[in-house]
Amino acid sequence: MDISIVAMICFFAISSVCIAVYMIFRDLFLAGSGGSGMGVSSALVPKELRRKASVFDEAPAQNFTGKIDQAFDRLILESGIDASPTTAFLMILAIALLISSTLFLYLNDPLWGIIGACFGLTTPLFVFGIYRYRRLKEMKDNMPYLLDLLSRAVRAGESIDQAVQLVGEETKGALGKEFTRCSQQMEMGLSLSAVMKSLSKRVRLVEIRMLSTALIVHRQTGGNLARTLERMSDVVRDRLNYHRQMKASTGAGRASTLLIAILSPIVYVVMFAWHPDHVGILWDDPIGKIMLLAAAILEITGILWVTHMLRNDY
Repeated sequence: MDISIVAMICFFAISSVCIAVYMIFRDLFLAGSGGSGMGVSSALVPKELRRKASVFDEAPAQNFTGKIDQAFDRLILESGIDASPTTAFLMILAIALLISSTLFLYLNDPLWGIIGACFGLTTPLFVFGIYRYRRLKEMKDNMPYLLDLLSRAVRAGESIDQAVQLVGEETKGALGKEFTRCSQQMEMGLSLSAVMKSLSKRVRLVEIRMLSTALIVHRQTGGNLARTLERMSDVVRDRLNYHRQMKASTGAGRASTLLIAILSPIVYVVMFAWHPDHVGILWDDPIGKIMLLAAAILEITGILWVTHMLRNDY
């Protein structure tokens, strides 16, 4: 192997790791140190409000690359990790380069380098997706309690601003943090409509959109808000129960999908361990390498397709 190629790979890997570590340190320890950009002293602005414009403040992209960029930014921000999209991208790039260069240098095979790069690029995205799913699921499960608390606060004579502040203080988890941020934004002078629209963009749940619409309409036209929130709480509970029933009903299909997905890799690993001569030709022959790569792509495509069919976005 050419020493220049090795030096180039090591240089890019070390540089990416250093940049990623610096970005992580900046996001975790130096976030919010600058001004708020709102004409108010930064010492008077809460840390969570002193943020730069994010993808939630942008208009939907029209081109393909713009949609990919915005989807990645939403994935990182909605996952709830303490890192910016730029830092997360550098982390993914550093992981992919390290795995790819390690496999390529150790096995001296470009195919293993490509496989390592694909694994390093897709695995962090999968982890971020799990974090986002858990965060949104936690918010969805806490919505009935939040609506009941908001309804009782309004029925007790609290204003909407005071009720939102109470909900942020009493609700645990990510949903409570979001409503605490809404309360702080209203204290800074933003209108209820602007705050609720911003919340709907940050938390893309049907329940949040329903609540935002109800609060905005009530602020504009009035009405019995406490009764509306009680009915909305019942509707959200029914939707959650329906979702759980459907998940239980499709359990066999999801289990079959998981079995089919892991069966082929397990059989290949077993054959490789017990009869390496039978599968070794796939790595020695160029056509065999192409077949393995095509099998991996088809396997991933099939899993994504079936997962999309079993999803229940309601």
